Amino acid sequence: MISIADGIGLLIGIVVIATVADRLRIAYPILLVIAGIGVALIPTQHRVALQPELVLLVFLPPLIYDASLDTSERELRTQIRPILFLAVGLVLATMVTVAVVIHSVVGGMSWAVAFALGAIVSPPDSVAATQIAGKLGLPRRLVTILGGEGMMNDATALTAYQVAVAAVGSAFTVADVAWTFTFAVVAGVGIGIAVGWLGVRALRFTETPVIENTVLLILPFAAYLPADKLGASGVLAVVATGLFFGRYGSASLTAGARLQQREIWDLIVFVLTGLSFLLVGLELRPILDSLTNRESGSLVLEALAVVGVVVVVRFVWIFGATAIPGAQQLLGSGRRPSRPWRESTVIGWAGMRGAVSLAAALALPQSFPHRDLLVFLTFAVIVATLFGQGLTLPPLIRRLGLVTRDEQTMVLVAEARRRLTIIALSRIEELTHTDRFPDEVVERIRTGYESQLARIDRRLEAVRSGGVEERGGEGGPIADARGHLEAERELRKLVIAMERTELDHLLARRKVSDRVADGVRAALDIDETTMRP
Repeated sequence: MISIADGIGLLIGIVVIATVADRLRIAYPILLVIAGIGVALIPTQHRVALQPELVLLVFLPPLIYDASLDTSERELRTQIRPILFLAVGLVLATMVTVAVVIHSVVGGMSWAVAFALGAIVSPPDSVAATQIAGKLGLPRRLVTILGGEGMMNDATALTAYQVAVAAVGSAFTVADVAWTFTFAVVAGVGIGIAVGWLGVRALRFTETPVIENTVLLILPFAAYLPADKLGASGVLAVVATGLFFGRYGSASLTAGARLQQREIWDLIVFVLTGLSFLLVGLELRPILDSLTNRESGSLVLEALAVVGVVVVVRFVWIFGATAIPGAQQLLGSGRRPSRPWRESTVIGWAGMRGAVSLAAALALPQSFPHRDLLVFLTFAVIVATLFGQGLTLPPLIRRLGLVTRDEQTMVLVAEARRRLTIIALSRIEELTHTDRFPDEVVERIRTGYESQLARIDRRLEAVRSGGVEERGGEGGPIADARGHLEAERELRKLVIAMERTELDHLLARRKVSDRVADGVRAALDIDETTMRP
């Protein structure tokens, strides 16, 4: 087990490594891989004993749940064709090809073990890919495809992984495998939706941000555990819960909880990703020692074979399918992209493996056949793809001319906020003809929104003219006078609630995108949370 000293040391290491990565402007998983290799090469008798059955439980639910929360259900539907093409078709093709190759290269390896390795290394990691893509300003459609693939391919691969692990040492027939897989999918999705439904209703009983986010933290484990115990797919259960909550549960959260949510999950993903890479370093040293009976040339050949398969199959799958007459739109969105080969190249090269593959490899039981070899090969794939593809993806994106500036999104967010502010002013004007609020309260609120409108107009003018965006708060005024404070709070809450309703209408009518709506919603949340209690 991990001692307190081990845990503190690992956390300090993660902070130092991430700080260096931030200074070097590279994705932190890349430096974590280097750190993992360094830990593995240090001669030491100290070994952290990991319980395999706890690895999946601790690491996978939060990582996959965070990915599902980050996925817009509407954008996912819009890009569902390319996402399924990659997350289901490509994952299964990679898994089968890896299994065939490793079964032929490693003597005595059963098909079930070979398929387990294929399932482990088949899903690309969304954290590294979207980090790089998001920082460079890759077109939003491609970021959505990579993010959606990163979420759904985990479900495909890890469901197949669970079936393969269960098949080891068992007399499974094709019918048994088909039934197990079908049950895992159907039951997993059903459990996930049920847990999401219960979570949404549980949040109606509290308006305390800390408690609300504690409920959110419980949800992925509440979905994963019963599904896993019943033999269903815990991964699909978590994905279904995250998508259900993202679609129906966000409105149940208070503004303070929504503002806290992103920071909390960023922290959780950061710590878990860092721990997975450093822990594998502690595990890798004894694994390397146990593989000394194998020739180093054979290990290198096997590692190169698996790495080559995962890289080549991805390109063959993408370019081969899009070359088929009538299938050119598989990576499109209803219209033919202006530079299809460039977009296909970026998507093909963005196949880095990461924390999910690592967690799945470490979760193999200690008695699993060829376990040490599978962990070693998984780490080799992660190292090769994060270094070879992760470090070269940014210059490739720039070279292909796919970097986009973010001013367009800024303008759209500001324009949406301007529209809501004008509507808020009209609503305030209506309230001046009632006796519900004192005149001085209404006047203060009106003045605040008029100032906000002026700031937005100046910001729009600066961005459109290529100037520097004006910084400063976007929220409405905070009451200075003690008198009428409650009336002012009530009026501001009414106006903000009306703005949220109007934003929902704009979103439903597709007048704004999910990304723009998220930006406006965050601004409204800040407005509400800056009101004095």
